[in-house]
Amino acid sequence: MNAPLHNIHIVLVETRSAGNIGSTARAMKNMGLSNLCLVNPQCELKAEALWMATNARDILNHARQVPSLREAIAGAGYVFGTTARKRRMRTFSSPREMAPRALALAAHNPVAIVFGSEDKGLSNQQLELCNEVISIPTAPDGTSLNLSHAVIIICYELHSATHDKIIHEAPPRAPIDEVERMYDHMRNVLCEIGFLNSQNPEHTLGSFRRILSRAGLTSTDVKLIRGLFRQLLWYINKTK
Repeated sequence: MNAPLHNIHIVLVETRSAGNIGSTARAMKNMGLSNLCLVNPQCELKAEALWMATNARDILNHARQVPSLREAIAGAGYVFGTTARKRRMRTFSSPREMAPRALALAAHNPVAIVFGSEDKGLSNQQLELCNEVISIPTAPDGTSLNLSHAVIIICYELHSATHDKIIHEAPPRAPIDEVERMYDHMRNVLCEIGFLNSQNPEHTLGSFRRILSRAGLTSTDVKLIRGLFRQLLWYINKTK
């Protein structure tokens, strides 16, 4: 049951410590994961990263570097974001709840698990790009984990879940870049008809994101929704 692990991508956003990147690579190697993506790292991958990676230097050497989170997750079918801060209007999964679901999805879809920077974590805007949010349970007076410690907890739960006898595979989902183009389309049309406030469209669009992310959209679903909005825009322009 190791194949799904190779379809799971660990994404680090604006990491400040080379040591944390090296330790993340080591944690991944220990637990059978191999795909690392670095979004706009704020450090150089030099001696410290290599020293902390030990036998996982191959993961560092093959890590993908991209300028934005949206680019990092473009080909993913499902995205988990991580946070220590409980935010309103989101539901949270623990790593243990997430792991079997991630493996089921990874049977047919690239899956990304995103970690924010050491000092700020993921912003609300970045979390909006995620289908689901993970929060690691901790003691009330110790909620802040080191980045690489959070990664090893997630990776351990994924590795442990591979030993489950039954993993129900999830069907293929639409890649995130397709879904994001759909949301861009929706935003434009809903602003055009005045349903969204053009000064702050993300406030209401975020609710649509949360509703549709639970639906597990396929590429066919995305095409159907975009077709509906194209027809709506055509009718609006026709009646002007």
